[in-house]
Amino acid sequence: MKDKVYLITGGAGGIGSAVARVIAKNIENGILILHYNSNKNGAENLKKEIEKENKNIKVFTLQANLEKKEECEKLCDLILKKFGVVDVLVNNAGYVEDKELSERTYEDFEKTIKINLIANFYLSKILGYKMFEQKFGKIVNISSTSGLILHSGSMCPTSIDYDASKAGINALTKNFAKEFAPYVNVNAVAPGWVDTPLNYELPEYVRQSENEKILKNRWASPEEIAELVWYLISDKADFINGSIYEIDGGKR
Repeated sequence: MKDKVYLITGGAGGIGSAVARVIAKNIENGILILHYNSNKNGAENLKKEIEKENKNIKVFTLQANLEKKEECEKLCDLILKKFGVVDVLVNNAGYVEDKELSERTYEDFEKTIKINLIANFYLSKILGYKMFEQKFGKIVNISSTSGLILHSGSMCPTSIDYDASKAGINALTKNFAKEFAPYVNVNAVAPGWVDTPLNYELPEYVRQSENEKILKNRWASPEEIAELVWYLISDKADFINGSIYEIDGGKR
């Protein structure tokens, strides 16, 4: 995995930043590209941190609103013109809005699907064919257990758009694995509850209720998700393709 170009979308977020740190810890040199939408300070601070601790790794930050087709294209164009290819793509950027089903609008649903699913498709399509041409590539999609099962008895607001987007990501994973075979590995990681800023504002009674449904009786750390992502993009996982890995602490 030396001298590779890595792109992490949502690279300044909870899971995204953990993935960036784990990749940097495991490679001797390479190019790490952190995509962000609005969290410029987070992305720039992470860049400085990684480059300070890893002298042979160059980090770039790129802004794009993945809700927009033209910005997805611009992101890919900039990277391909600079580096020619992306060797590893981690589709991590995501969006969720807590609303009851009865309150969700057409626009709410559309925004979630665009960011979580369509952008994932478009980036994988553009960059995946470049990987196929060079006969090497790794794509890891960050899905969710919400795309595999419905959380029966959950005290959280319904997330029909989020659940649908993550189920769609699982389907994309299977289809792209077949399309880019045998040269590109496409897999997905499906976390359960993760301790990220996205979930910090949930009431304590919700956290406790969800803990009781998990065999480990706790939520995952972002680093635990990142370590699984690293394994899937490493040479050790070369024979794993088209798989969706649940990482949820076990369900009661």
